[in-house]
Amino acid sequence: MYLKALEIQGFKSFPDKTVLNFGESITAIVGPNGSGKSNISDAICWVMGEQSARSLRGDKMEDVIFGGTEKRGPVGFAQVTLVLDNSTEMFPSIDSSEVMVTRRYYRSGESEYYINKQSVRLKDVNELFMDTGLGREGYSIVGQGRIDEILSARSADRREIFEEAAGISKFRHRKEESERRLQRTQENLVRINDKISELELQVNPLREQAETARRFLLLRDEQRTLEISLWMERLEEIRTAKNRLQAEYAAARTRQDEAQTRLDALYEENDRFSLRMQENDTSQEQTRQEIDLLTSRCRDQQSALELLRTNIRNRQDAIAELEAELERQDSRQQDAQAEIDAQKRRLEELDNQIAGLEAELEELLEKARSAADSAGAAGNEISALQAGEALASDAAARGREHLAALEAAPAGGSASGAVLCPEPAGVRPEGHQKRPPGPRGRPGGRGGGRQRHPGSCAAHGGP
Repeated sequence: MYLKALEIQGFKSFPDKTVLNFGESITAIVGPNGSGKSNISDAICWVMGEQSARSLRGDKMEDVIFGGTEKRGPVGFAQVTLVLDNSTEMFPSIDSSEVMVTRRYYRSGESEYYINKQSVRLKDVNELFMDTGLGREGYSIVGQGRIDEILSARSADRREIFEEAAGISKFRHRKEESERRLQRTQENLVRINDKISELELQVNPLREQAETARRFLLLRDEQRTLEISLWMERLEEIRTAKNRLQAEYAAARTRQDEAQTRLDALYEENDRFSLRMQENDTSQEQTRQEIDLLTSRCRDQQSALELLRTNIRNRQDAIAELEAELERQDSRQQDAQAEIDAQKRRLEELDNQIAGLEAELEELLEKARSAADSAGAAGNEISALQAGEALASDAAARGREHLAALEAAPAGGSASGAVLCPEPAGVRPEGHQKRPPGPRGRPGGRGGGRQRHPGSCAAHGGP
């Protein structure tokens, strides 16, 4: 058996994958201080299972991973592979001419071990190197001061080295492992005996509990049988109630169909009534428009009637002024008293006509309020009344003119002795215009000239 090759990657000063091949002869590695010679021996110890960071010249196991330099960053893991020759079957458990032992360590603290690229435990690696002189406790690696340490060590430590060289360390480790297992088994037996003693005290209570449980199971089975019988009876009752409810449901369904039919008929009738209501609303809107039109017409006629009343009042006021003026002129109109009396009678006739017209206007107003549909006939009567009023106004104007002439006659009687005769009633001279009332309510004013019209007569006499 000899070391054939060593593959290092990410371990201490070897960031890149580096392979060192060794022959059967002696191989020496030389170089200046700090070149990494000791890192090679540390890599061999580490891949064979060394767990002490101080033995690898570090403070913690993470220090074996390349930490980086100014020009290169750190790596994430360290891996070392040891290749040993097995042509002499130094490792009987391995059926191969070469044995590859690989160890990989990550910065997270996880470790992986491989033998011929198969994942194994650290214990399997330690057992592989037992009785071969290799391993972390072997004598195959002798460092500086190691011989003095062996010579000055205790007899028990020297004995381990001799046992390793004699090839019995594997059996010693197996013996120690077996003794530890026996010790743990003995302790387990003691604990089991304690547990048995503790459980023996609980046997009688547990027996009583078991009897109680047995009775509980019997009563539970009986309860279950009774519950099944009760549920069967209830099921029969439910089935009977179900049949009754189904019959009632069928009857209710029939009644629902009949009610639905009646409801559909009511909906149709409602639609007909809605159509009729719409028609009624339309006719009602038309009637309302007609009523508004008649109301407007009635309002216009009332305005016209009010205007007529105002005119009549104005005429009455004018007549009253004329009568007052006539009374004031009695002293000066002795010669024309007969004519004035005639004019008064004419005025009384006009008053009677005006009173008749007012009565007719009141009648027409009452008729307009009671029957709006007879608005046309009332309008005709109002037109006739307005025509009568115009005639009455003309007659009153002629009366005023005649009175003015009579008033002027006494003033000019000493010169001419003129006597005027009244115009026939209902005759209005052509080109006649109403004269505005003068001062003191007399038409034409004082000092106005006499106006002669066709159909009038005059007599002139000298003194």
